[in-house]
Amino acid sequence: SNSFCTLLGVRGDRQTRMPAEEWTCADCEYENEAGAAECEACGQPRPEAAGGGDDGADKDDAYYNVVVGVVLEAAPVPNKDKLLALVVDVGNGATLPIVTNAGNVAVGSRVVVAKPGATVNDTVVKKANVGGAPSEGMLCDAPMLGWVGGGAGAAALVPESFAAGARPPESRPRMK
Repeated sequence: SNSFCTLLGVRGDRQTRMPAEEWTCADCEYENEAGAAECEACGQPRPEAAGGGDDGADKDDAYYNVVVGVVLEAAPVPNKDKLLALVVDVGNGATLPIVTNAGNVAVGSRVVVAKPGATVNDTVVKKANVGGAPSEGMLCDAPMLGWVGGGAGAAALVPESFAAGARPPESRPRMK
């Protein structure tokens, strides 16, 4: 599409699509030029646009169908004390209803979402009803992503420099 340019990614010869716009490094907060595949200041790879499953994305990739999402709505699930029904922007104009018990999410949070078809801890994520509400994905916590730091059960959060639909970082980013 005209909002993306194709650049060779940092993972071998597989091509990845990255937004054709300036970007801020999540690690050191340096503002990079649109064409930079890695941070010009610290060398961290640029967050990639995520594969949606039908664009030739590599299903052997640990982050297949795992993307950054932005919480647009959050409401308690009726008669379920700890559950929240979310509406999450997962990029490319798509939103997903997701039910979670993570207590650290609110409207505006940038979270890591496993979309249907993703494999997390050897389980394939599927659409389901949770607490009587539809859930078409799940929020990942740090241990699910292999990140050091961040507890189990708390949603993995990323900085504002990660756009909805972007590939999550390989390690836990520094938050402001």
